[in-house]
Amino acid sequence: MAVDSKILNDDINEQSAALILSGGGARAAYQAGVLKAVNDILKRPKRSPFSIITGTSAGAINAAAVASNNHQFDYGTTRLEEIWASFTPSHVYRTGLLTLLKNAAFWSWNALWPSKETKRPHSLLDNTPLRELLTNVIRFEDIGKNIEAGLLRAVCTTCYNYNTGNSVSFFEGLSQLVEWKRFRRFGCTAKLNVDHLLASSAIPMVFPSQKIGNAHFGDGSLRFLAPLSPALHLGADKLFVVTVEPLRGEPEHRSTIPTIGDIGGHLFDSIFIDSLESDIERLMRVNSLIAHIPESDLVKEQLPLKPVDAFIISPSIEPAELAGQYFKNLPRGLRFFFKRIGVDGTDGNDILSYLLFDEEFTQHLIDLGYNDAINQQHNILTFFGSEP
Repeated sequence: MAVDSKILNDDINEQSAALILSGGGARAAYQAGVLKAVNDILKRPKRSPFSIITGTSAGAINAAAVASNNHQFDYGTTRLEEIWASFTPSHVYRTGLLTLLKNAAFWSWNALWPSKETKRPHSLLDNTPLRELLTNVIRFEDIGKNIEAGLLRAVCTTCYNYNTGNSVSFFEGLSQLVEWKRFRRFGCTAKLNVDHLLASSAIPMVFPSQKIGNAHFGDGSLRFLAPLSPALHLGADKLFVVTVEPLRGEPEHRSTIPTIGDIGGHLFDSIFIDSLESDIERLMRVNSLIAHIPESDLVKEQLPLKPVDAFIISPSIEPAELAGQYFKNLPRGLRFFFKRIGVDGTDGNDILSYLLFDEEFTQHLIDLGYNDAINQQHNILTFFGSEP
């Protein structure tokens, strides 16, 4: 469906609401369920309620899909659900046992005898099928058309530069938006394409790095110190944040010896979740501080400070608790491969929940996201300034 260039800029909300989608591999199916519920709660609006959309890793893929359909939010959320609900591992990476063993052998060989001569990126899985999928389902040209039609302020995806150790937020948006530079994180204008999405979702060691320009990039969640900041740099007044891990206190203590799969799950959690939780906490503290400063003092001292309204939604059930029951759905070769690293449907479910691109599991997460958002209907309507 083509973008209608006749839609006027005055149809945009006075406030710039930003959608922020965290990384999380297969867990990002939860975001599709949340967006489906938002569409229903807002009574299926023609255009998207989000003028700024940012995403990291798998969230970057969802962000690009939503941004390309900002002119038809109902269709976009439906299409996003359809894609996640029909996922199989073969849509994301090659699942043949021989291919998996070759990749593992190649990775192990280079770990023991490293060489800079190879032209092949090091990874355990080959994500060539994901490139084909993204090329077919995301209309990148419609992102630019939505910006020109005044239906989108900016869309942004963050990647990690392996050559410099910096986070780079590539954004496509209005011409007046400026690039930014902070400690180890930068904002750069770009014409987004499939390479940016593959780079942002290249989980370290699991998927190969992606070359953009003269640098090699990997998963954007890696060392991303301020996941909320790109949306604020792009002019957001309020943030709608969808994360893929329950925002809770300390997990239950276990005394069992961790397997490689367990350790890998904790590493993935630290990559995808910890920085976002810290940034959310920091935002709440800053809002609390600003609330105690008289507005007259802010004006007098010319302090560029303002509170930022934020709505955060996260799974009511830990996705790892759901993943184990779907382990049996994986292809035989993939089950054999996972069992070698201690992932068997009973142990290692944390890492499994990130890599389990199984339609039954992703549908479960979609339903979870939808129900969680419906249960927050009152707060969502309040966030968008609508009467409950």
